[in-house]
Amino acid sequence: MNSKVLGGFKNIHLIINPVSGQGVVPVGEIRSKFEVLGDRLTVHETKPDISAYDIAEKAVTGGADLVVAFGGDGTMLQVAEGLINTGVPLGVIPGGTANVFANELEITNDKMEAIDSLLNQETHIRKIDVGCVGERHFLLRVGIGLEAAMTVMTDREVKDRYGFWAYIWTALRLGSRMKQAHYHLVIDGKRKRVKGVTCVICNSGNLGLPRVKLLPDIDVSDGKLDVVVVREASLWSAGSLIYHAIKGVFSKIKAHGDRPCYSIFSRQTKEVIVLSASNQVAARDGEDVGSDLPLKITLKHNALSVLVPEVKGFFD
Repeated sequence: MNSKVLGGFKNIHLIINPVSGQGVVPVGEIRSKFEVLGDRLTVHETKPDISAYDIAEKAVTGGADLVVAFGGDGTMLQVAEGLINTGVPLGVIPGGTANVFANELEITNDKMEAIDSLLNQETHIRKIDVGCVGERHFLLRVGIGLEAAMTVMTDREVKDRYGFWAYIWTALRLGSRMKQAHYHLVIDGKRKRVKGVTCVICNSGNLGLPRVKLLPDIDVSDGKLDVVVVREASLWSAGSLIYHAIKGVFSKIKAHGDRPCYSIFSRQTKEVIVLSASNQVAARDGEDVGSDLPLKITLKHNALSVLVPEVKGFFD
């Protein structure tokens, strides 16, 4: 047993989703990578009748001091729900289709590099916020309208084959037909009515590519939700979003207050209630939550600890 690897942790649980994302999951190789932890490690695989949440919850009850998960954003959410407010950190090995959560935390999308980085580099614990929609949680965002339809209506086989670009294709296909809805919102107690094709309540603003965000100052640790309404599916709206996404990549300083206008409405808040949205579909982290409104969306500040590697800055 190599006690220097993740030396501060004595009871480590590894959860593997063996059917995560594109291609064949190299379960044997992943297990082999973690053998260096010796008898400090317990390995689990999810099954149709045993969810990642069930495994994570039992691991914490059994005294786990670190839970590492391999899988996509859905797997990460399930594991996170078993760790919220426990103080037990989550280690992220990205699988799945878009790996938005890993990108948000600037963790490499290469699963084997991510494992090597976790095992062989200095690490630190970052506390992040967790969103709530009713009694359910989300790490990324709640989408209503086009954003929700894009994630819910993208075929599994297409996602497995084309990854992130499958979502882009669905957005382009649906966007041209999407009509404006009337979003009736209560933002920190104040009513607001906004017309648009999609409403997104963000904890994370990452769009599935490193450092590319919906808006540059959306921060998963700032204790705030970001309400973003795209008013129309037009080249102007797309251009505004692309401009701010690219600007966020190349700007070292968060551009607080510098937000797009005209075609995009945005506000920061700690609580939002969606009273009505013209019967549009809603989704949390890509999972359909139906169209039953109102939806009360709140935030648990610093509720989840995540173990991330110490890495050099993007511009170093």
